[in-house]
This record gives sequence, structure tokens and C-alpha cells, in this order.
Amino acid sequence: MVHPRETADQIAKELGSLYGPRLRSVVLYGSVPREEAVPGVSDINLLVLLDTVDGPALRIGSALARRWVKAGNTAPMLASWQEWEESADAFAIEVADMRDAREVLRGTDPITHLPEDDVALRLQTERELRGKLVQLRTGLLLSAEQPDEIGALLLRALPSFTTYFRAILRLNGQKPPARSQDVIAEAGRVAGFDPASLLRAWEARKAAKPLKMALDDAVTTGYYTAVVRATEYVDSLSEAKQA
Repeated sequence: MVHPRETADQIAKELGSLYGPRLRSVVLYGSVPREEAVPGVSDINLLVLLDTVDGPALRIGSALARRWVKAGNTAPMLASWQEWEESADAFAIEVADMRDAREVLRGTDPITHLPEDDVALRLQTERELRGKLVQLRTGLLLSAEQPDEIGALLLRALPSFTTYFRAILRLNGQKPPARSQDVIAEAGRVAGFDPASLLRAWEARKAAKPLKMALDDAVTTGYYTAVVRATEYVDSLSEAKQA
């Protein structure tokens, strides 16, 4: 199986051929530069920055993007260089993650000059956590009698929650550990939740094994309770600052 980094490098080369000097930067971020990618399971996350994103630019990249997504990959985050700089506060989580682990595959590094913004980071973390919690709750509602679907839901949502746990540690003034297992455990200590169920799910995802869990299984309830507590913790950070 082709390593995800090789796949990312190949699309970066193709983007360079398609856009030429219009391509300002291609950045690989997420599980691959953190050395945690599971081939065939983990997303390959790319930030693609052009000089401008207009109709002709979208048409040029359309066939490549369709082929990339059809192969099971996540669509690249596409923006103009100026748009990226002006909207960095709206992507505070992504910027923070890229600051810790990224590979610039083409062009200029778009991260080093961006300022850190803890206010924007807290706001986005709470917004994302609350939205993902609603999705998790809805998924459990629809899959309550189907253990296979519950297990798949827990595994599918876990990378996003781990991203938010890294943000929680940054908001606590800590540099997140390199390994996601350690991130989950330390976030549990900081936010006051038991990380055991999340760690069980992480081991299953890492081994690319299916997870089968009933709605009232200890792993399912522990996972859900941990996410609720993490959300409450981030909300409490706002209340503490207002007090």
C-alpha cells in the first residue's frame, strides 16, 4: 500500500503542473506529519493556497479534485493566499495544529508569520465541540439498535475530538504531546473526564479494527460522557475570564 505521504506528494506535484506560478503553497497537516496515519483509514489533509480562487482556477483543478475525493481522500482546503491570512482567526484550531506538525510540499510556508490567538482558539473550539457533540448525539439516536453503526460512529468522530483535545491543552498553556493517546489522557486530566473509553476507541482505530458497541455499553457511555465534559470545560474557560 502506498504511504499517505507519497500520495500527498503526488497530488502536490500535479497541482504544481496544473497551476504553475499561481500555486503559492501546498501544506500537508494532520495525522501524516504527526506520524500517526493509518493507511486506508486516516485522512490526508492538505491546505492549497493559490494567488486567487476564481472560476478558471476551480475549473482547472476540478478533475484532479474529483479523482482525489473518489479515491477516498478528503477534499483539500482551498483558498487564496490573502484570504488565508485574513481568515486565520476563523481557523485557529487548524493553524495551531499546523504550527505543531506540518510539511510544506510546495511553495512558501503560510504558518510561521501568523499570530497565536487564544480568544479565537477558545471560540472555535467551543463551537466545533458543540457541533460535533450534536452530531454524535444524533448518530447515537439513529443507530441505537445497531452496534456496528455505533462503533463506526465512535471511530469516525474520534480524530475530530482528538483535535479539539489538543486545543484544550493549548488553552491550558500546554504544548500537546506528539501521540494522540497521550493527548486524550492529558486532556482527560485537565478537563476532568475519564479517557478510558476514548483510548479504547483509539486503539481500535489505530489497528484498523471495527468496533461493535451497544448504546448502553461502558465504552459508548464513557465516550459520550467524556465529550460532554470536555465541552463544558471549554465553556467554563469563557465564564472564568468574564468573572
